[in-house]
Amino acid sequence: MVTTEPRARFAALILLIGLLAALAVAGFRLRTEAHAKRVEIAMDYQDFIQLARAYDYNPAAFLIALRRAGLTSLALTEELGSDIGTNGKAYALTGGALLSQLQLTPLRDPLLAALARNGRLDPDAVYLIVTDRATYERYRTQLPLHFMPHSVRILRETFPWLIEVRTQLDYFDAESLGIPTDQILLAKRLGLLVIPRFQNDEHFTQAQMDEQIDDVLRFDPKVSTIVFFGLRNEVWGYPDHLDAAARVFGQRGHLFSFGSIETYDPSQVQKGNDTLGKLVPGRTVRVQAIARTELEKISLDDVIDRYVLGVRERNVRVVYLRTWQHQDGTLSIEQTNVEMVRDIARQLEAHGFVLGRATPIPLYHGDNRVLVGLVALCVPSAFTLLLFSLGWYRRDLVVAAYALTALLYVAGLAIHHDIFARSVIALAGALVFEIAAFLALAPAFADAPRGRTGAQVLRSLKWTLIATGVALLGALVIVGLLSSPLVMEEIERFRGVRLVLTFPPFAGLLLYLFGGRFPVGSRRARDVFLAPIEFYQLLVGLVIISAGVLLVMRSGNESDIAPSHAELVTRHLLEAVLSVRPRFKEFLVGYPSMMLVAALVPAHRRAVGWLLALGAGVGIGDIVDTFSHLHTPLLISVLRIFNGLWIGALIGAIVIWLYRRFVRL
Repeated sequence: MVTTEPRARFAALILLIGLLAALAVAGFRLRTEAHAKRVEIAMDYQDFIQLARAYDYNPAAFLIALRRAGLTSLALTEELGSDIGTNGKAYALTGGALLSQLQLTPLRDPLLAALARNGRLDPDAVYLIVTDRATYERYRTQLPLHFMPHSVRILRETFPWLIEVRTQLDYFDAESLGIPTDQILLAKRLGLLVIPRFQNDEHFTQAQMDEQIDDVLRFDPKVSTIVFFGLRNEVWGYPDHLDAAARVFGQRGHLFSFGSIETYDPSQVQKGNDTLGKLVPGRTVRVQAIARTELEKISLDDVIDRYVLGVRERNVRVVYLRTWQHQDGTLSIEQTNVEMVRDIARQLEAHGFVLGRATPIPLYHGDNRVLVGLVALCVPSAFTLLLFSLGWYRRDLVVAAYALTALLYVAGLAIHHDIFARSVIALAGALVFEIAAFLALAPAFADAPRGRTGAQVLRSLKWTLIATGVALLGALVIVGLLSSPLVMEEIERFRGVRLVLTFPPFAGLLLYLFGGRFPVGSRRARDVFLAPIEFYQLLVGLVIISAGVLLVMRSGNESDIAPSHAELVTRHLLEAVLSVRPRFKEFLVGYPSMMLVAALVPAHRRAVGWLLALGAGVGIGDIVDTFSHLHTPLLISVLRIFNGLWIGALIGAIVIWLYRRFVRL
């Protein structure tokens, strides 16, 4: 033992240095998150103008009311070829349609009539008749970006302008032709930021992308965030010119950011989104939108709550609104939308956010290779101390742990997949610290119950705080390793979250049964697995397995099972009272189980100890899992744990009082 103690002290020293580095990363991250507090509230213009026209609202007056309520931005979408003619400023007809019309009535346009007489009217071409100069200038700029230059001909350069495009009508209808100038000027006149919505063209090079954005900037320099759209659901430059798109953002990052749309279904993620985000680190903002089909299924209060929650807890910085098309009480639809914006703005400002140009999570000092490398050493160091604690120390295992950690980290940096390497190290660290947290609770299973209830509650609280503290060290290691802007914006993801959550209950049960540190009657696997099973034990086992499956399916922001109405009401109540809602698994299962362990008499402890071990494992896993969602601001995670701890401890104290009052009698 004497020869091994210096090795344990060395591992403890390295662990301390790594934890201090993780604490430094957390400090830098807290400061960065405190400064990245500007949020945009944007309205989709197409959705807005359809509502305004349907109810004969004055669009400018409506937008002024929305701006005064807190609207900061207008999302303007490129005009598609299929939309030409809806605003009365241009008309698109094929040559074939014009020739068919000629069979019924003469063409009034003299140039078209002359072309038809001379047989120069191409039946397959598209002819644009434009009656607005700004629209004509836009078409003259945009058409050569999407079609071969020789296929676009200006037939008449005076009013009414006439343009011939030699292409198929279905192809023309799907192409984008820039953002209408009057919409840009409207946003400028009303003092609203512009969110351009561009459609990708796979042939675009950087020059064409620059031309697209310049076509907006020449009328209004207040562009804030670029968000992409299109039937193919692609970002600029996908699939072969993403580096060109990255250069556009890199060279003009001070003018606008890249808007990454938040989704929960991987099939809905825009193609090229993650790659572009990785190429422009520190220039990405998260955009939250609710689809029209979903808006019709939820209440207005749910819409407001969802947007506010997204900003507070998921680093959303662009609230992308579509109009609410129903009256709220006695308010008109126009007033309802104004109040919706006002409620969102008021709640965001009450939580310390500022309305304005969205701020991305920038590159900051915490995402430093040296600091992160020091944090990575926490994992083999904690593993070494765990081996000492279990009496399993072997030098070759320790050397392998340190070597593999260093090799994985350096290799990740060398091949530019450092986030993946850091995720693997973070997952290993989370599992090691979860085991350590459960072992830290082991003495509570052998602790003698106290004579007075108050003394027992304090004693149980002590063991709960010890286990929670060790689990929080594991959470700190995850924060230190993965607090990169790319992870915080969920461009890169920590993919071990579900294992972090589900591993501790089963590991805790195995340690309880076979770890040798718990007062269990049998310590041999053979005796446990060959023991006769009674019917009630079978039922309990089925319930636990079902609960485990439910635990996995309910994990994540968008679980596979929707919460019940009663649970949603309880969630809203907790959020209203506590500001940050604690997790049910913590304060209803985890912490009460930890509190109750030391309060039971030995006979009862032997009977239900395995069940409490599972419950404590659920709590430990949930503590670490809370910090595994790196897109959640660090302060929110800390408050969530604090609220779960004091509520869970209070529930545990009540359970202890009831147990001592009734069960022991």
